[in-house]
Amino acid sequence: MNDLVLLFAVHNHQPVGNFPSIFKSAFKDCYRPLLEGLAGHPGFRFALHFSGPLWEYMEKNERTCWDLVRELAGRGQVELLSGGFYEPVLSVIPEEDRIGQVRMMNDFLAESFGQRPRGLWLTERVWEPGLPKSLAAAGIEYTLLDEEHFHYAGVRDLATTYVTEDEGRRLRVFPIDKTLRYYIPFHSLEDIEIYLDRVRDGGGTAILGDDGEKFGVWPGTHKWVYEDGWLQKFLAFIDDRGIRTMSFSEYLDTHPPAGRVYLPPASYEEMMEWVLEPDDQAALKKLKAAAGPEARRFLRGGFFRDFFRKYPEANHLHKRMLMVSAAVRSAGGPGEALRDLYKGQCNDPYWHGVFGGLYLPHLREAVYHHLLEAEKKTPDPAGWQVLDFDCDGRDELVFRDRTFGLLVRPAAGGTLAEIDYRPWSRNLSDVLGRRREAYHRAPDESGTADEGTGKSIHELGKKLPPEAAELTRYDWHPRLSLIDHFFRPGTTPEEFRRADFQEQGDFVGGAFSGDVSGRKLRLERRGAVWAGEEKVPVAVRKTVACADGVLRVDIEVENLSGRPLAMTYGSEWNVLAFPHEIELRGPEGAALYGGAILFEPEAADAVWSFALRTLSQSEEGFDIIHQGYCLCPVWSAILAGKGTKRLSVIFKERNVR
Repeated sequence: MNDLVLLFAVHNHQPVGNFPSIFKSAFKDCYRPLLEGLAGHPGFRFALHFSGPLWEYMEKNERTCWDLVRELAGRGQVELLSGGFYEPVLSVIPEEDRIGQVRMMNDFLAESFGQRPRGLWLTERVWEPGLPKSLAAAGIEYTLLDEEHFHYAGVRDLATTYVTEDEGRRLRVFPIDKTLRYYIPFHSLEDIEIYLDRVRDGGGTAILGDDGEKFGVWPGTHKWVYEDGWLQKFLAFIDDRGIRTMSFSEYLDTHPPAGRVYLPPASYEEMMEWVLEPDDQAALKKLKAAAGPEARRFLRGGFFRDFFRKYPEANHLHKRMLMVSAAVRSAGGPGEALRDLYKGQCNDPYWHGVFGGLYLPHLREAVYHHLLEAEKKTPDPAGWQVLDFDCDGRDELVFRDRTFGLLVRPAAGGTLAEIDYRPWSRNLSDVLGRRREAYHRAPDESGTADEGTGKSIHELGKKLPPEAAELTRYDWHPRLSLIDHFFRPGTTPEEFRRADFQEQGDFVGGAFSGDVSGRKLRLERRGAVWAGEEKVPVAVRKTVACADGVLRVDIEVENLSGRPLAMTYGSEWNVLAFPHEIELRGPEGAALYGGAILFEPEAADAVWSFALRTLSQSEEGFDIIHQGYCLCPVWSAILAGKGTKRLSVIFKERNVR
């Protein structure tokens, strides 16, 4: 097998905001033993990518690894790969930020390790055809993509390299062999040898690039790779068989491309399934199972940007990032603001698949924190600003003062989509709704027993926990704040928690008009409330005002008919708070964050409240995650014909009267 070339790349990443204990254990269980194992075989050449958060942690806390990378780079055994420094999905951030993040990584690697990278690890291998121009502008000559990209382009020979271009700016592309991605390190050396023989006999090159975490972080892999000796056996196998390893740059310089290709928007196969709605995922899998191999080119899943359609919370975060990026650029891109912006572009909380991602509140909170820190370094608009921030064709309104930042969506129920507490750079509205996921379905018999070593994370079957039935109750509207409910008489707090109640009005999600007067925003909708079999015209008016540490919302409910109307009205608010951060005070409201913020409804009959919890999938199995709290002050009243009920809800700092 001595005429076979193996190109081997490892990508390591932990997101901005992940717990320090995760960083520490990842180095202990995976990154350090992997580097030490590879360093013991100087003839094994490979490419290495660490994302910026890991480089920063390594430089400060893991000097043994840092020095080992410098040694490997100095002797030419490792080729360091670039990427967006804080690991953004490059295609969904602005062009200037793409180039800026990559150049930041290039400069960091050159200054720290004496290598200016020629290649780039593309985050989650999310490809769009305009990327060659951006990457060329950042000094990048090649990247690695999954073989799926090439299947969709009709390319049949995958054991070689190709060139693509955009506006004449060229980029070499290396297809990652999916079989090797699943085999290494999960299969025996016998399986790997049989497959490599097939690649050699076809005159091809074996190309592998994948997550380094599968060499020690993923369930069962530390034991398999190190304690059971898989890594040492694999490296000895490479030596014994005379398989040649080389850097990707050396291969680039000595092997011309096999041809020119144009690749459609794509990612790896699993990602393009995760982005689909559950029924569509099932339909796609059924089609793939029934279709022959020739249909592979024409059967593919979704597009990464569809995560912004699937999850409203991901779309909100993405559009806020774009909004902050524009503000930072407009302010001249001050250095610290730019770094915070880049941290706020870290990809993990913008999507969800087998990894927690969007479902993990500490990751969302970290990204929002950095975006708000960047935003604080730019000028605040005077008064209320009108803009279509989320690009849905309908205007939103934005307000910022010293204490609070507000984003209001008149066309979506006259709701508060974001409440920022600016002294802490914390988005208090950063909650995630309860929604149906494909993995909420009970697995079939073939998927329930996979829980050992020797399998890729994508192959492990996961059993639903006993609490699944209770946790798979889904919201029928986004978990925003200032939502106007009219409850059927007799509705209970438990029915509200279970999203198992009848809405009597048409105000949830209905369009409100908006009118600005100074620092006040007035919202109004003329809708209807069902009273038995009769539809009664009702108007809801809300005045939002923010000043001196107080966010005050005054609400008027007017009966536009001539007959009395018995009503139970609720104003729903959803806040990011963990159990230790909230004190529920019954009808008086709640104290948040140790009492730093008070939530005070005026003369409410009750405040219905419950913890928002979701059931999500992760590397380990299923996670029950606390997402925040729903607070819903409730008022019951009989409105006379043409009568009006006035009430208010206040968010304020503790020391404000």
